[in-house]
Amino acid sequence: MSGPRAQSGLSLIEVLVTMVIVAISMLGLAGLQARSMSMQLDSESRRVASGLVSQLRERISANQQGYGQSLATAYTVTLLPGAAAAIPSCAAPDACDAALEVPARQVGMWLAEVRRQLPEAAVDLGPAIAGNALAMTATVGWLEPNARAVAPDGACARIAAIASDARYRCLSVTFFPG
Repeated sequence: MSGPRAQSGLSLIEVLVTMVIVAISMLGLAGLQARSMSMQLDSESRRVASGLVSQLRERISANQQGYGQSLATAYTVTLLPGAAAAIPSCAAPDACDAALEVPARQVGMWLAEVRRQLPEAAVDLGPAIAGNALAMTATVGWLEPNARAVAPDGACARIAAIASDARYRCLSVTFFPG
């Protein structure tokens, strides 16, 4: 049988094959879009964490006396996910002691800001000796709910509570205030 009747079902098969190819392509594009949005969220969280560490550095630089005297106390802090960030008050409401009370308030307010801006945030602050100068290391971690990592982020090693959780991302920065 040759002629018009033999060709009648061919265009229907071609349309079905084309629809399958278009459907698979659309699913691929949807997956690519979802992955792109996840990476954009991670990038935004990293930008926020970097800005927060920069704010901490500026706060510490504004009070060099307090930094030198409070590095081992007020500036050595670990904040675990879900823990409240306490902001201590000063003994005299109108005048905080620059060497002891101001550093504790600065860190408390900074931790509250970290908690507000990053989901399930965790923080580790502490001294780092670099040569003859005392530097500070700030590690900020946040929960990345759509994380697809199979291994934990190595930057989270300073925060034991989240070090083995692959859903967390961290930014660790060592700086010299001043």
